[in-house]
Amino acid sequence: MIIFDIPYAPLHHGEWCVGSSNDGHSEFTSRLDALRYAINAALKVQQQGSDARITIEGVDGQWRMFDHRAKGIV
Repeated sequence: MIIFDIPYAPLHHGEWCVGSSNDGHSEFTSRLDALRYAINAALKVQQQGSDARITIEGVDGQWRMFDHRAKGIV
């Protein structure tokens, strides 16, 4: 399973990071761009027959898990 992590706050001003359990991290100029990347990457992983999850940190500091379609997982 590959996990993509998106923190709430940027690493540096205007620089969001998407951490990946298999590929280090990628940097983006907005949180929305980071989210788009994570969803597309997770979808590709799923289409290749593996599992992928996206974890997103909320303003409350809690991490929430989503599937490759960005649907919440309880």
